[in-house]
Amino acid sequence: MKHYPKAPLFFLWGKSCFCHQPCAGFLLGCKLKRTQEEQFISLPPNDMPKLSCPSCFYTRFWHLRRGARKCKKCRKEYRIGTHPVAHVRSTEKEWLACIHAFLLVRSIRAVKELTDLGQSRIEKMLTHLRMLMTADTPLPFEGVCESDETFIGGQRKNKRLHIRRLEKSKRGHGTTKIPIVGVLSRRTGQVAVKVLQKRSETTVIGFIVSQLNKKKAILYTDGYKMNRAVRKHGIRHFYVNHRAGEYVRGTIHTNGIEGFWGYLKRHLAMIGGIRHERFPLFVGEITWRYNNRHLTLKEKEQALLELVLGQ
Repeated sequence: MKHYPKAPLFFLWGKSCFCHQPCAGFLLGCKLKRTQEEQFISLPPNDMPKLSCPSCFYTRFWHLRRGARKCKKCRKEYRIGTHPVAHVRSTEKEWLACIHAFLLVRSIRAVKELTDLGQSRIEKMLTHLRMLMTADTPLPFEGVCESDETFIGGQRKNKRLHIRRLEKSKRGHGTTKIPIVGVLSRRTGQVAVKVLQKRSETTVIGFIVSQLNKKKAILYTDGYKMNRAVRKHGIRHFYVNHRAGEYVRGTIHTNGIEGFWGYLKRHLAMIGGIRHERFPLFVGEITWRYNNRHLTLKEKEQALLELVLGQ
């Protein structure tokens, strides 16, 4: 690693340290943590840094027994190459135990009772698992598919008084609840779901089109006018007019995706209060469990472990 000469603060300000932001990190030490992979990004071979402590990123250490190291700064022990995930100090065996408990129970306390892991480490592991489950989306659907939207949020009567005074929410379209759009494949029984930050024709239709094979898919929806925009992308589209009291016309209906919305809301109700920034992760977890509902417990454990190991 290059050693920069001593200079006044204004000289080094603006150079990028490991946090990739213009700061005085070279003089004062950047407070933002960086992973082992970030240390090797865009560095020439001669400037490759040494493997550092995962807690304080100090490069000097003492050698201990069985390949362990002890940091000379924070005095913590660590090993190199034994942790599949850089920012979580857990071995593959510990990941497998956490995955097994997570598939049986969902809460952190229940996972802690079934494993010997600490609560803070379990929080990191479960968050990482939910991120992987959210990113594990199925391939574009073929054949007959259904699409619909739903809105997630508490009932108005259960909200605090100052919230009820501020927001003027409507029923259905126009509500202040969180919008979610989903596509279900009748052929595979799998679902692709996305939590929308802002509901518009671009975001809704763009997601639906991205989840369908344009040449081989047929889409069934309700009679909302915005859904008819999928025809511009070359997708065959049929709908039933719910406003006119039509819910089934032959094989054209949206009962499959409506059933998944009930499954999603029941599981979200069992979890309880969820922070807004973590809400997409819980939706992704429930969607992954639904898509893999036909697998055995061992098969689910192996699938999640492969996601963790990046296989």
